[in-house]
Amino acid sequence: MLVGNKSDLRHLRAVPTDEAKSFAEKNGLSFIETSALDSTNVETAFHSSLAGWGP
Repeated sequence: MLVGNKSDLRHLRAVPTDEAKSFAEKNGLSFIETSALDSTNVETAFHSSLAGWGP
């Protein structure tokens, strides 16, 4: 999983969303953008990354 953090700071973005999505797709990864500031997708990212773990 590729997680883009600080999605609330779009004006400071170092990697465009489309580029990150493309990289994730080419490398067989899921992609999600998160923001801890406003809690956007944080819980979803944790649940998604843990879904493949366990007995």
